[in-house]
Amino acid sequence: MKLSILAALLISLVSNPEAPEVTVTDSGKSGPTVVVVINADQNDAAESAFRQLRSWPLQHGRLICAAGTASAENSQKHTAAERLRELLAGKTPDWLVELHESANASGNAATPQQATITPGNTGLSSKTAHHLITAVNSEIESPSRSFQISNSPPVGALLAAAQGPSWIPHAPESLLIQTLQPGQSLAVRARQHRLIMATLLHHLKLIESTSVASQIVAAEQQKQFNIALLDDAGVGGRGVPSLLEIWSAEQEVTVQRVCGADIRSGCLTQFDLLCCSGGSGSRQASTLGEDGRNAVRQFVAQGGDYVGICAGSYLACSGFSWGLGILDAKSKSNRWKRGRAELPLQLTPAGSEVFTRGPQTATIIYNNGPIIQPHEQPEVPDFEVLANFTAEVAQNETPAGIMIHSPAIVLGKFGQGDVLCISPHPEQSGPAGQQWITAALRHLRYGKSGTEAKTP
Repeated sequence: MKLSILAALLISLVSNPEAPEVTVTDSGKSGPTVVVVINADQNDAAESAFRQLRSWPLQHGRLICAAGTASAENSQKHTAAERLRELLAGKTPDWLVELHESANASGNAATPQQATITPGNTGLSSKTAHHLITAVNSEIESPSRSFQISNSPPVGALLAAAQGPSWIPHAPESLLIQTLQPGQSLAVRARQHRLIMATLLHHLKLIESTSVASQIVAAEQQKQFNIALLDDAGVGGRGVPSLLEIWSAEQEVTVQRVCGADIRSGCLTQFDLLCCSGGSGSRQASTLGEDGRNAVRQFVAQGGDYVGICAGSYLACSGFSWGLGILDAKSKSNRWKRGRAELPLQLTPAGSEVFTRGPQTATIIYNNGPIIQPHEQPEVPDFEVLANFTAEVAQNETPAGIMIHSPAIVLGKFGQGDVLCISPHPEQSGPAGQQWITAALRHLRYGKSGTEAKTP
């Protein structure tokens, strides 16, 4: 089928709210047709992976992606099933794959949650499922989170019933892929879906390499300002969702969650900025691993920007053996558990040039962020103080007096990149803090003008 006809069919499908959302990637060369479906009611890792794989380039065959619901029907001239049959030009697809997510942990020991691949009732589907499990499990360290073969579809999947929803076509070969929600971030689960799909499409010779699993930013978004948010073990609290909400509101900005395996696989070449937010700095370092930390250093050295908030600021420091070493800083005390409080911050003159939005002073949520001082490492440039704490919290026998007038926000350089580190949590501190977060992004994106792109 010609691409122009496919495009017309796509327009007719997406213009009808009762029909599934459908996209088609056609290589123009002979090869298998693979249909991938998700439940459109889901808003999770399956949907994230689904959006990303739709932009993968193919060397052979066709990839049709459809998002619908178990009850999606069209009462007009054609049913959803008939529309997909039109798209398939009367031919049966070679493979049908559903991306599915487990529900949150139910606490029922009799029905433990598992990451699974359920193959169709053919030897080829079963053999392929084992191949895919070997590939995805190569990145999973915990045996309890490894994928296993399942003989029955999980509850809630579109293909769980003997006959799936009427809009889903039948295929001789099928796979139902379920990732495990509890204990795993959305970015990790989305990567598992992408890696499984990349392995399948490479096995079927639709794509040249499984490296496409690390393609997170679509080609049409590459000209925008692309932000990667670390979303993996060691990241906690409301930092990631808060930053997603604030930064995604900016024009021509995309914000994507990434995991340690994404970074180790080279995904940062698609991004302009990496942000590591709250949680545990040492655990984030462990999540990245040595290869991931080296990838971050290289990214910043070559001109990428880095924003660390709380734990992400610890991670940036040169004064920790596990740190990235991209900020010439160390902690004033190894007793870090100072407590949680709302503390006043005062911008410095340099800070006023960066935070052009928001007040000169603001009360910001603090939760055990670093109290830093210069580390005097000659290979790393000195940082500039943008804001100071003007009060302190000193619980749990932490030393008093060291926090007042200490840096709360600093800006450094590492190679060609900027390193902005924030000890407290302005992204979670109401309008004033959110204005600072927006202004920080605009400074990193445009420079002091706030309106024009930075020159190299």
